Amino acid sequence: MTLTRDCEIVSVVQPNRIEWLSDLVRLEITLWNRIDARLRDEHDLSLSFFWPLYVVERSPDGSLRVGEVATSLGLTVGGASKIVDRIERAGLLRREPDAADRRASRVALTDAGRRKLSTASETYEAEMATVLDAALSPDQQHHMHCLVRCLLKSAGVGDSC
Repeated sequence: MTLTRDCEIVSVVQPNRIEWLSDLVRLEITLWNRIDARLRDEHDLSLSFFWPLYVVERSPDGSLRVGEVATSLGLTVGGASKIVDRIERAGLLRREPDAADRRASRVALTDAGRRKLSTASETYEAEMATVLDAALSPDQQHHMHCLVRCLLKSAGVGDSC
């Protein structure tokens, strides 16, 4: 594929998939590091704490089992349990009984967790806008998101295109 300066496709050839994946991984690492640094500086919150808070808050009833947190984040149950324990000790999550299974518990945001997630989400969005808006139009951003979701679905870790 040949691109002009504005990333407009002018001819199509087989991409170098090693370079393509390398670029994608470098982009993910760069975005992670930028967002993590801002969240730490402005909210004393790491991105590794942000994500579990975010997936719990977005769940239909505002709580998840640790196994569901693990699935949502692509972690092992043991890894998710460790991060949930750390976030709970920080006072941002709480465990509550699971009404459907008395042997299990669910995690939900505390009031402090909800406040921290709300303000941190604004910072997260602002940092993403800084990067994305400088390079891509809103339509291009939407299209790119759709393509990434299709790739995730193809890889077996997403549910929609």
